[in-house]
Amino acid sequence: MTQRTSVSRPEAEDIFQRFFGVEPSRVWPSGGYSVPTDIYRTGDKMVVRMDLPGASPQDVEVTAQENVLVINGQRELPVTEENVQFLRRGTFYGEFTERITLGRGLDTEKISARFDNGVLELSIPYAQEVRPRKISIDVGEAQPQFEPGSQGPAETSR
Repeated sequence: MTQRTSVSRPEAEDIFQRFFGVEPSRVWPSGGYSVPTDIYRTGDKMVVRMDLPGASPQDVEVTAQENVLVINGQRELPVTEENVQFLRRGTFYGEFTERITLGRGLDTEKISARFDNGVLELSIPYAQEVRPRKISIDVGEAQPQFEPGSQGPAETSR
């Protein structure tokens, strides 16, 4: 005899996240198309690269509001005939929207965008005040200076 246990969706999602370390929606999008995207840091900027083969730059719009990037666009189906029957379809066509929440310390006023060979690349510089800066350390042979009348480390009172 088998027993069947009922688990609610929130409970299942919690179990999935604890086991795999990622939200189920990141593995299996719940709706729409998720554009293949890489986000990484290099030097003094963050880079967002999105694969959009078949899309043209005129079909993509990028907006930034506060700390969120929104990328809207569409890919047109290259076939215009109405009686087309796909035998296999593994490519997305239609409209898409991607939202990327940016961390603190990015200078969103200086975002640059480039579209080349179906790849959209956004470059977001880090603000000057959050960039790491090297602090030099002076090296010297000088002994600590003591004020007259004070007792230095070798002159302790007894």
